[in-house]
Amino acid sequence: MPAPEMSVQSMQGSDRPSRVTALFSSPGQASARSSSILTRSSSRSSIASYSDQTQASFESMRPPVVLGICAMDIKARSKAMREILTRIVERARGAIQVKVFGDKVILDEDVENWPRCDVLISFFSTDFPLDKAISYVKLRNPFCINDLPPQALLWDRRLVGAILDHLQVPTPKRLEVSRDGGPRVDEELRRHIKNKIGVELGSFRVTPEVSLREDGDAIIIDGKVLEKPFVEKPVSGEDHNVYIYFRGGGGRRLFRKVGNKSSDSDPNLNHPRTDGSYIYEEFIEVDNAEDIKVYTVGTDYFHAETRKSPVVDGVHERLPRFITHLNEKEKSYAAKICQAFGQNVCGFDMLRCQSGKKSQVIDVNGWSFVKGNESYYDRAAEILASLCMHVSASPDRSLPPGGTAPQDSFTWRLKANVTVFRHADRTPKQKLKFNFPIGDPWTQPFVKLLNGEREEIILREREQLNLVARAVEEAKALGASGDDLAKLTQLNNALFSKIDLPGTKAQLKPIYSKRQAGQARRLMKLTLVFKWGGEVFTHSARYQSRDLGETMKKDLSIMNKDALQNVKIYTSSERRVIASAEIFAAALVEHPSACYSAPSSPSPSSRSSHEENSSISSSYSKNGIHSPPALIIRKDLLDDSNAAKDLMDDVKKRLKILLRPGEPEKRPELTWPKSMKKEPVEVVKEVIELLGSFRTIMRKNFEMMDVDKIQERWCCGDEPWLFRERWEKLFEDFCDVEQRKFDPSRVSELYDTIKYCALHHRQFLFSIFDENAGHGRDPNQTQDRKLHELYGRAKALFDLVAPQEYGIDPDEKEEIGVLTSLPLLKKIVEDLEAARNNGGSSLTLYFTKESHIHTLMNLVLHSGLPIANRRIPELDYCSHITFVLCRVTLSSR
Repeated sequence: MPAPEMSVQSMQGSDRPSRVTALFSSPGQASARSSSILTRSSSRSSIASYSDQTQASFESMRPPVVLGICAMDIKARSKAMREILTRIVERARGAIQVKVFGDKVILDEDVENWPRCDVLISFFSTDFPLDKAISYVKLRNPFCINDLPPQALLWDRRLVGAILDHLQVPTPKRLEVSRDGGPRVDEELRRHIKNKIGVELGSFRVTPEVSLREDGDAIIIDGKVLEKPFVEKPVSGEDHNVYIYFRGGGGRRLFRKVGNKSSDSDPNLNHPRTDGSYIYEEFIEVDNAEDIKVYTVGTDYFHAETRKSPVVDGVHERLPRFITHLNEKEKSYAAKICQAFGQNVCGFDMLRCQSGKKSQVIDVNGWSFVKGNESYYDRAAEILASLCMHVSASPDRSLPPGGTAPQDSFTWRLKANVTVFRHADRTPKQKLKFNFPIGDPWTQPFVKLLNGEREEIILREREQLNLVARAVEEAKALGASGDDLAKLTQLNNALFSKIDLPGTKAQLKPIYSKRQAGQARRLMKLTLVFKWGGEVFTHSARYQSRDLGETMKKDLSIMNKDALQNVKIYTSSERRVIASAEIFAAALVEHPSACYSAPSSPSPSSRSSHEENSSISSSYSKNGIHSPPALIIRKDLLDDSNAAKDLMDDVKKRLKILLRPGEPEKRPELTWPKSMKKEPVEVVKEVIELLGSFRTIMRKNFEMMDVDKIQERWCCGDEPWLFRERWEKLFEDFCDVEQRKFDPSRVSELYDTIKYCALHHRQFLFSIFDENAGHGRDPNQTQDRKLHELYGRAKALFDLVAPQEYGIDPDEKEEIGVLTSLPLLKKIVEDLEAARNNGGSSLTLYFTKESHIHTLMNLVLHSGLPIANRRIPELDYCSHITFVLCRVTLSSR
């Protein structure tokens, strides 16, 4: 077998040689491969049971039936899928074994190397190779819950409409404009549908004549008239840019949900599009302004929910959704759709009108699951488990096509999971930075604070911070003057107001001369960084950490539960990181503290960076309850170091090039959204203008309003004056400097603050930035647009700037990555090699901060390994990189 290879799922490859490539090469040892996955956390859930009447007899008679999950990880490991698979596994008592293929196998391996299974759940989503999956089904002949070839029909709304018409499922009146010659259907699929339901698909269509009637209130297609209001849909089922044209002019643009918006009103939307093929449907006035989402599991079980139509105001509301019962006609439509499209698990959209007397289907979505409904999860798991058992009981399921003898095939089994996590949500960071000239007498009180230490020291306790305040007074007495005195006064004021706030600390960073033979190292520079915020663990962080632990437990219970018996958890010494690890660890073993306890984060100053004496807690079992795994502090791997400081300082000086006008050719690989048609420098200007207007509004409202009554509860000890101080600092950094001197690193602080306030202080945020406050208008309406504009621009700038802080060009990214995260990467490789060479399975977890996630990711991206896709999302709270080692063996079934 080849040596282990690693790639990052959903990333694109590079052939550039790298100094870290050697880490991924080993002597040709045994039978294992590994991949790494960049993924995100999911949500908490619980497990409910279903009937398992025939399990005992089934187990004794047959080997386990293998249920294969061949779908992209973002779907295969979604909360709804995990809920159902977990129920199947835990209630099957060994009768059903689940194999999740994973992106690495699906994208990189030949179908001959895919796991064999008896029953297959496979469905299309973005980047999924449907043709490859169809080849696998032809090769292995599993029973498919959802037929694969007919899924291609869902890509074209014209084909869906033709099948619904043939089934006599009512749909809105429609006209089609095909400028592409009509839908194209694979010949084999055409014959299959013809034989199955008797409809002929895919005939050539001539481009029709299209015009708008003189009064503008109707579209005429080859002489057929459709009055406004009508709906214009692209023929592609993957294109969600649907327009509605209203009588008298204007319309609404629908789109895939962005934030909480799914449509926008447009008073100038009058003329239909002419740049492609479209379907024009009669606009239906629905009952209660609601759409109906119908979910099927087989032809006998249907779940339907009402939701507010996106046409109403464009605001997407996940909740409330209300379960609605289908009448007999609607049930028959659901069964017909299931059977005709060959999709047992299926979703479609339906409209009810005329007080429920008439129903019409407007879209078929293919594979869909209900979200957050426990009874649905129970029923779906019961039906799918029953299908699996029925298939396994069939005497010919184990034979390949043609009845030949079983062939040898590859079996993939999880051997090790090594994951590096970013910590969970925290309050925004704020800081003041001071550089002290060592030669001046007034700086000596700060030098004394080092107490002989040659490495960075952190002062957290009130008594320690009082020493800094005392040093400020001594420095003033020793003659500090001018700008130095002003800085000391600023530091003193910050100490006085922030000393009791959670997360307040002072960092002293000495820089000494290089070692030379026969000469003592001299202190060359002393930097004091005073920080507050950032360390405080929010209530949402507790949920994030707990949900992440529960998610991983459910994943591993499906993939290989033995890994949960061999767990190691490493963490940095920072409190927010330790807190994330503690709650995660408790959730991983379902310890009660995961549900209600605040994290206990002992002072890291007393902890060693060595494994043998740095465990925070120990694992044992008491009264049947397993304690969480021990946390191991590893400062050397997971804490910040100054090794790359000089290089990163140089990078930050050059970051301004990203925001200069007229130089897009210098950032060909950098992230800049296509929808943002302006240059970054123009967006910065717009952000400054928006912040300037918000500053005026906020100051006026702080004078005119009783701010203490706007919001009753505040997160993490915040108060109105802290909110104002945070934003005033942003206004100062953006609005009070010349744009050519603008510091791009401030973009991260702006984006961080907007997210935090929108999540934790939304009511205060919208009220204090409401220019019509006190005039009886809803602040969420009046300032919604401007705040969303600010967020959208800050997000675009953040995605452009933040990843470049760890290197602009590839060599810099690799150099900074080597200096920051190479020890961690070496440890990860050691973990994988150890797992490959021993007999058991393992789970190894590392908790750290954003800088280590970015730099580790850069090392992987620039390692020279084959990488499928470079689309890296924002590495937000709880982002994680997972390296998975799988044992590949030959087996006969």
